[in-house]
Amino acid sequence: MSGKWGFTTSRPTDARYGDDVAKYAMSHGEPGLKTFVREVLQNSNDARLENDQPARVTFKLESLQGDEAEEYLKALDIKTWSEHANLATNTKSGKHIAEAIQRIKDDEEIRILTIEDENTEGLLGEENADESNFTALVRDVLFSSKSGDTAGGSYGLGKAVLWLYSGLSLVMFNSTLSEPDPTDQSPRLIGRTRLPTHKSEDGDTVYQGHGWYGNLNGGEEGARPESIWGDEAESIADNLQLKRPDASGTSIQVVDFRVPTAEERLDDEELADQITKMAIEWFWPAVYRGDLEVAVEVDGETKQASIDEYPQYKPFTDCLDDRDDSVSQLDDPEDVAQASISLNVPEKSDGGDGTDGQLDLLVRRADTGEYQHQNQVAFVRGAGMVVEYYDRDRVVVGNQDFHAVLLGGRARPWGTDEDPGEAETIVEEFLTAAEPPQHDEWVRTETLANTYSRGFRTAVEGIKSDVTETLRGLVAPDVDRGTTGPQRLGNRFKIGNESRGGSAERESPSSQRVTGDTNISFDEVYTHWSFDGEVEPLSDGNEIRAVTVSLIRMAEERATSDRLPVQNISSDTAGVSISLPEQKGVQVGRLEPAPGTSKVSFEGVSTEDHRQVETRMKVSVDVAERRDE
Repeated sequence: MSGKWGFTTSRPTDARYGDDVAKYAMSHGEPGLKTFVREVLQNSNDARLENDQPARVTFKLESLQGDEAEEYLKALDIKTWSEHANLATNTKSGKHIAEAIQRIKDDEEIRILTIEDENTEGLLGEENADESNFTALVRDVLFSSKSGDTAGGSYGLGKAVLWLYSGLSLVMFNSTLSEPDPTDQSPRLIGRTRLPTHKSEDGDTVYQGHGWYGNLNGGEEGARPESIWGDEAESIADNLQLKRPDASGTSIQVVDFRVPTAEERLDDEELADQITKMAIEWFWPAVYRGDLEVAVEVDGETKQASIDEYPQYKPFTDCLDDRDDSVSQLDDPEDVAQASISLNVPEKSDGGDGTDGQLDLLVRRADTGEYQHQNQVAFVRGAGMVVEYYDRDRVVVGNQDFHAVLLGGRARPWGTDEDPGEAETIVEEFLTAAEPPQHDEWVRTETLANTYSRGFRTAVEGIKSDVTETLRGLVAPDVDRGTTGPQRLGNRFKIGNESRGGSAERESPSSQRVTGDTNISFDEVYTHWSFDGEVEPLSDGNEIRAVTVSLIRMAEERATSDRLPVQNISSDTAGVSISLPEQKGVQVGRLEPAPGTSKVSFEGVSTEDHRQVETRMKVSVDVAERRDE
C-alpha cells in the first residue's frame, strides 16, 4: 500500500551527523528567515539547467482550514505519523511537536509553505545512490552532491533548515526529473520526518526517529519506504496541494511552516514581503544576470522579487553596468573604479592544479541619499549569491562613501566581454571550499585543510586585508590636508604582554613575547586619531588570547595619565570578537580571537580630539600556550 509512513528501527547509515544538525544550523550565523531563504534559493539556483533560461522559484503560502485541512492531513496519513510523534514527547523537541499537533487540532488550521522551482534538474538518482540530487536533499544529513564548479557549497545545509522550519519536523517532496534517472515515470513523490528517537508502546522496539512517507512495498518492520512514481504520485500530490507545473524541477512542502526564532507568528503578507526582500538582498547578482527569478504567492496573488523595488541594491548593479567605463579616480558621485587583487591558490593535496588567480574589486562612489549598505563590499562568486556584505565603514573615515563588489571565481569577468577561464574555475573551487556550512564568509575550513596544500590559510585569510588596502587607495580623496596640527606619527610603542597558563606562561609581563607594528596618525578632516596594527607571538608554540588597545595622551614626550577614548575598532582577522569596554572609566578597544590564532590585525579611530594633543597607542597582548584547534 502506497502513501504510508515507515520508521527505521536502527540508525540509518546516511545520518552521518545525527539529529543535532538543526541545532547546528541555527547556532551559526544569524538565525531566522534569512537563513531559510538563503539556503532554499541557493539549492534551486545550483540545480538550474544549463540553458539560457533562469531557475524560477515560487514560494506558495497557504493556510488550510476546516474540511480542506482535514482532507490534507488524511492524505498525509497523519494518524500513523502522530502515533510515532506522541511516543517522542519525553524530549524538548518532541514536546514542541506535540504542542504543534494540539494547536493544529484546536485551530482546525494548518499553514504550509511550498517552494516550487522550474528549469532545474529535479531529484535525480537511485534511492540509495552514494551521490545524487535525491540522496543529498532527501536522504543524507549535512552532505551535498553538488558537482558544478559554481555550486553554492559542499555541506548541503539547506535541507537541514527545511525540517527546522516545520512545526511538525515534516517535509514532503514532489519532483519532475529533467532526465530519466533512475526512471522516466515522473513525478517522484516522497516525504521525510525527523522525530526524536522513541520506543514503541510496549518498549520492545526502538525507532531512530527517521520516518519516510512512500511506497512500503510490503517491506518488513523498519524497512524504509521508497519514492512513489508516475500517476499514483500525481494523484497523491494533488491531494497534498503539491501538484507540479509541466516543467522539470522540485516542489518542497514544509508542513506547519513557522519561523522558529520569531517572537510572534507572522501573517502571510508579512512573510511574503520578507521573502522577496531577502531574495534580492542575497541573490541580486543571480537575478541581475537573469539566472534566477523569485516570486511569492499568497491567496492566489503573486509578488515578483524585483531589483527595481529595492533601489538600495542599484549601486551594486551599477558597479557591473559601468565597469567598462571605469575611471582611475572617484572624482564624482556614481563614478566606478576597479582594481585587481591577487589570490594565489595552492595546489591540492592530491596534486590538483593551483593558480596565481585574482579577484576584481569594483568600487562606486556613493551619491547623496544612498545610505543603505553604504561602505560595504558585496563578496560574490559564480554561484550568484552574496556570500557576505563586508562592512568597511572604518576605511571611509576622512574619505569618500562608496559601494563595492568583489568578484571572485567564475564571477570575476562579469560586466566584461571575457569568459571565465581555467584560473577562474580553480579560484571558484577554492572559494567554495572556503565557505562554512552557512556560506556566509570565506575563511579557513576543514574542507580547505583537507583539500589544499600548505598556503591555503594565508591565501584565504589575506582576502579581507587586501580588500581593505585596495579600498584605501581608491576612496581616499585628493585633498591637501596642510601641515598644521600634530605631525603624522609612525608609532613603535613597545607592545606589552599579559601571561597566563602553565609554567611556560610564568615569564615576567614585561618580557617581550610578542612582536608587531602599530601606527597612529591624526586626521585633520575628522579631527580624530586613526590607528592600525598587527601583532603576533614570537614563539610558534603560543597563541593570542586577547588584544587591548588604549590611547595615551603625551606631554613633553612623556606619557600622562590622560586617556583618549577609542570610538571604534575592527579587525580583518577571521573569528575575532570585538568589544569596547571601559578601563578606568575610559573606553578602550578589545579583540578576542578564536583559539589557535597566531596573528591579529586591527584598525580603528578615537573620539574627536579638538585639542589635538599628541597621542600614542598602547597595545596589551594576552599570550598563552597554543590550544589544539
